[in-house]
Amino acid sequence: MFRALSLAAALLSAAPALAAETRDVADAAHGFSLKIPGGWSDLDAGLSTSSPDGGVRCTIAAQAVPQSAAMTQEQVNATMQAYTADIWKARFFTGGVTGRIENSGITRMEQYDAPWARGRLNYPNGATAKFGVIMLSAPGKMASVTCTATPAAYDDNLAGITTVLNWLRPL
Repeated sequence: MFRALSLAAALLSAAPALAAETRDVADAAHGFSLKIPGGWSDLDAGLSTSSPDGGVRCTIAAQAVPQSAAMTQEQVNATMQAYTADIWKARFFTGGVTGRIENSGITRMEQYDAPWARGRLNYPNGATAKFGVIMLSAPGKMASVTCTATPAAYDDNLAGITTVLNWLRPL
Protein backbone atom coordinates (compact mmCIF):
# COMPACT_ATOMS: atom_id res chain seq x y z
CA MET A 1 0.00 0.00 0.00
CA PHE A 2 2.89 2.40 0.72
CA ARG A 3 4.22 2.01 -2.82
CA ALA A 4 0.75 2.65 -4.25
CA LEU A 5 0.31 5.79 -2.19
CA SER A 6 3.82 6.96 -3.08
CA LEU A 7 3.15 6.52 -6.80
CA ALA A 8 -0.18 8.29 -6.55
CA ALA A 9 1.39 11.14 -4.57
CA ALA A 10 4.14 11.51 -7.17
CA LEU A 11 1.60 11.58 -9.97
CA LEU A 12 -0.56 14.10 -8.17
CA SER A 13 2.42 16.33 -7.37
CA ALA A 14 3.22 16.62 -11.08
CA ALA A 15 -0.30 17.78 -11.93
CA PRO A 16 -0.09 21.42 -10.72
CA ALA A 17 2.90 22.11 -12.96
CA LEU A 18 0.94 20.77 -15.94
CA ALA A 19 -2.28 22.64 -15.12
CA ALA A 20 -1.26 25.79 -17.03
CA GLU A 21 -0.96 23.74 -20.22
CA THR A 22 -4.35 22.05 -19.94
CA ARG A 23 -7.92 22.82 -20.82
CA ASP A 24 -10.94 21.92 -18.73
CA VAL A 25 -13.64 19.75 -20.23
CA ALA A 26 -16.99 19.27 -18.51
CA ASP A 27 -19.44 16.83 -20.09
CA ALA A 28 -22.70 17.27 -18.19
CA ALA A 29 -24.52 14.86 -20.50
CA HIS A 30 -22.17 12.04 -19.48
CA GLY A 31 -21.50 13.28 -15.94
CA PHE A 32 -17.76 13.94 -15.73
CA SER A 33 -15.09 16.61 -16.00
CA LEU A 34 -11.37 16.35 -16.67
CA LYS A 35 -8.37 18.24 -17.91
CA ILE A 36 -6.88 17.57 -21.33
CA PRO A 37 -3.21 18.41 -21.88
CA GLY A 38 -2.24 21.02 -24.45
CA GLY A 39 -1.99 19.53 -27.93
CA TRP A 40 -4.19 16.53 -27.13
CA SER A 41 -7.34 16.06 -29.22
CA ASP A 42 -10.74 17.32 -28.13
CA LEU A 43 -13.07 14.63 -26.85
CA ASP A 44 -14.63 12.79 -29.74
CA ALA A 45 -18.06 11.17 -29.86
CA GLY A 46 -16.49 7.99 -28.50
CA LEU A 47 -15.45 9.94 -25.39
CA SER A 48 -11.74 9.65 -26.01
CA THR A 49 -8.75 11.94 -26.38
CA SER A 50 -5.40 11.25 -28.03
CA SER A 51 -1.87 12.49 -27.54
CA PRO A 52 -0.48 14.94 -30.12
CA ASP A 53 1.49 12.15 -31.81
CA GLY A 54 -1.59 9.88 -31.85
CA GLY A 55 0.27 7.20 -29.92
CA VAL A 56 -1.89 7.32 -26.78
CA ARG A 57 -5.65 6.99 -26.54
CA CYS A 58 -7.51 7.73 -23.31
CA THR A 59 -11.12 6.59 -23.17
CA ILE A 60 -13.58 7.95 -20.63
CA ALA A 61 -16.55 5.94 -19.39
CA ALA A 62 -19.24 7.53 -17.26
CA GLN A 63 -22.53 6.11 -16.17
CA ALA A 64 -25.35 6.39 -13.71
CA VAL A 65 -25.22 3.94 -10.82
CA PRO A 66 -28.77 3.93 -9.43
CA GLN A 67 -27.98 1.41 -6.68
CA SER A 68 -25.62 3.94 -5.02
CA ALA A 69 -27.83 7.03 -5.41
CA ALA A 70 -29.05 6.95 -1.80
CA MET A 71 -25.56 6.31 -0.35
CA THR A 72 -23.26 8.89 1.25
CA GLN A 73 -19.85 9.55 -0.31
CA GLU A 74 -18.22 7.63 2.53
CA GLN A 75 -20.44 4.62 1.82
CA VAL A 76 -19.55 4.81 -1.87
CA ASN A 77 -15.85 5.07 -0.95
CA ALA A 78 -16.16 1.88 1.10
CA THR A 79 -17.37 0.02 -2.01
CA MET A 80 -14.26 1.18 -3.90
CA GLN A 81 -12.07 -0.92 -1.58
CA ALA A 82 -13.10 -3.97 -3.65
CA TYR A 83 -10.90 -2.81 -6.55
CA THR A 84 -7.82 -4.92 -6.02
CA ALA A 85 -5.27 -6.04 -8.60
CA ASP A 86 -7.40 -9.17 -9.12
CA ILE A 87 -10.42 -7.06 -10.12
CA TRP A 88 -8.31 -5.11 -12.62
CA LYS A 89 -6.94 -8.40 -14.02
CA ALA A 90 -10.48 -9.63 -14.59
CA ARG A 91 -11.31 -6.39 -16.40
CA PHE A 92 -8.28 -6.22 -18.70
CA PHE A 93 -7.17 -9.82 -19.25
CA THR A 94 -10.00 -11.20 -21.37
CA GLY A 95 -10.30 -12.67 -24.86
CA GLY A 96 -6.81 -14.14 -24.84
CA VAL A 97 -5.15 -10.96 -23.56
CA THR A 98 -2.57 -11.63 -20.85
CA GLY A 99 -0.21 -9.33 -19.01
CA ARG A 100 0.43 -8.03 -15.56
CA ILE A 101 -0.72 -5.36 -13.16
CA GLU A 102 2.49 -3.52 -12.28
CA ASN A 103 1.03 -1.14 -9.68
CA SER A 104 -2.41 -0.67 -8.22
CA GLY A 105 -4.01 0.93 -5.24
CA ILE A 106 -6.58 3.36 -3.99
CA THR A 107 -5.73 7.01 -3.61
CA ARG A 108 -7.73 9.89 -2.17
CA MET A 109 -8.66 12.54 -4.75
CA GLU A 110 -10.58 15.26 -2.94
CA GLN A 111 -13.52 13.40 -1.34
CA TYR A 112 -13.21 10.35 -3.61
CA ASP A 113 -11.40 7.09 -2.89
CA ALA A 114 -10.13 6.33 -6.38
CA PRO A 115 -8.96 2.83 -7.36
CA TRP A 116 -6.24 2.86 -10.03
CA ALA A 117 -3.88 0.50 -11.80
CA ARG A 118 -1.02 0.52 -14.28
CA GLY A 119 0.13 -2.49 -16.20
CA ARG A 120 1.11 -4.21 -19.40
CA LEU A 121 -1.08 -6.02 -21.92
CA ASN A 122 0.01 -8.82 -24.24
CA TYR A 123 -2.41 -9.35 -27.11
CA PRO A 124 -2.87 -12.74 -28.83
CA ASN A 125 -1.42 -11.29 -32.08
CA GLY A 126 1.87 -10.51 -30.31
CA ALA A 127 1.33 -6.76 -29.81
CA THR A 128 2.00 -5.27 -26.38
CA ALA A 129 0.69 -2.16 -24.68
CA LYS A 130 0.91 -0.29 -21.40
CA PHE A 131 -2.21 1.01 -19.69
CA GLY A 132 -3.25 3.23 -16.82
CA VAL A 133 -6.77 3.39 -15.38
CA ILE A 134 -8.51 5.28 -12.58
CA MET A 135 -12.11 5.20 -11.36
CA LEU A 136 -14.04 7.70 -9.28
CA SER A 137 -17.51 7.14 -7.94
CA ALA A 138 -20.01 9.45 -6.27
CA PRO A 139 -23.53 8.70 -5.09
CA GLY A 140 -25.46 7.67 -8.19
CA LYS A 141 -22.59 7.97 -10.68
CA MET A 142 -19.22 6.62 -11.72
CA ALA A 143 -16.50 7.78 -14.11
CA SER A 144 -13.32 6.08 -15.24
CA VAL A 145 -10.56 6.80 -17.71
CA THR A 146 -8.27 4.24 -19.31
CA CYS A 147 -5.18 5.26 -21.29
CA THR A 148 -3.41 2.74 -23.54
CA ALA A 149 -0.43 2.89 -25.87
CA THR A 150 2.56 0.96 -27.07
CA PRO A 151 5.18 0.89 -24.31
CA ALA A 152 7.33 3.53 -26.08
CA ALA A 153 4.40 5.89 -26.76
CA TYR A 154 3.16 5.47 -23.18
CA ASP A 155 6.56 6.39 -21.77
CA ASP A 156 6.95 9.32 -24.21
CA ASN A 157 3.54 10.74 -23.19
CA LEU A 158 3.57 9.94 -19.46
CA ALA A 159 3.11 13.57 -18.38
CA GLY A 160 -0.04 13.94 -20.49
CA ILE A 161 -1.40 10.58 -19.38
CA THR A 162 -0.82 11.57 -15.76
CA THR A 163 -2.77 14.78 -16.27
CA VAL A 164 -5.77 12.98 -17.80
CA LEU A 165 -5.80 10.33 -15.07
CA ASN A 166 -5.37 12.79 -12.19
CA TRP A 167 -8.06 15.28 -13.23
CA LEU A 168 -11.07 13.05 -13.90
CA ARG A 169 -14.03 13.87 -11.66
CA PRO A 170 -17.68 12.85 -11.67
CA LEU A 171 -20.04 15.85 -11.93
